[in-house]
Amino acid sequence: MKYSVRFEDSGEIVLACDLEGFFVGRYSDEDFGALLEAENARVTFRLVRPILDAPIESLGGDIEVLVLDAEGRPMGRYPLWGAKLVVEDALEYLVVTAQTGLPPHAMARRLWDRFRVSQPQPGEWRTLEVGAREAWLEVAGLRYAESAPKGNHSVPLREIVMEGDEVKDVASFFCAIGEAFRGPGGYIGQSFTELDESLGDYLQGAAVRLIWRDISVARSSLSAVMDISGGPISKFDLVLRILSQNNVDVIPG
Repeated sequence: MKYSVRFEDSGEIVLACDLEGFFVGRYSDEDFGALLEAENARVTFRLVRPILDAPIESLGGDIEVLVLDAEGRPMGRYPLWGAKLVVEDALEYLVVTAQTGLPPHAMARRLWDRFRVSQPQPGEWRTLEVGAREAWLEVAGLRYAESAPKGNHSVPLREIVMEGDEVKDVASFFCAIGEAFRGPGGYIGQSFTELDESLGDYLQGAAVRLIWRDISVARSSLSAVMDISGGPISKFDLVLRILSQNNVDVIPG
């Protein structure tokens, strides 16, 4: 079983061998914020060969779609709400329609299947094309939310190296800095606000030297100017400001 669906109100769980039509989202950093603020999307997908113990009439409402590892343990979960279920083909399929803030990325399915086999490898995100790296961040963020120790703070390294030759868009930057701070498949945010909050929580005021190799790539790729409360600023300069505010000293390498 690769997936399960947990019903919030009843606590019932439906196991499924697979999902069809669930990973359909396609987005980039340019439209990510707008999509989050837009009216909630409605998705319809099918559970393949589901196993359920409760009557289908009792199932619905808010749900979580859990991605399971090879041992049946959750690797990550997607919240949805207002779910409605319909049996199809004598329980060969169970059709679910529900609302979601952002449809799961089309490339995320491939990554979940990949991480059932083994842990992420150093630099593996770099094998994805620009435009697909948002899927890596989606999966990395959900894996981190599932496994991060609650209330415990590991001691950060005093010097961190970030490979920058593939920082060709905003998503690439977040892939690179997540790996630099937390290892292969690591996650430290996928928005500038989240990066600021995550660094503050992780570093707890500790000073860190970030050796940023090939920093010129990001200086060019993140040159677009944003309007923020303090005035216009390039994405690259905003990154440097966030790092500096969190006691991270950037050293071009």
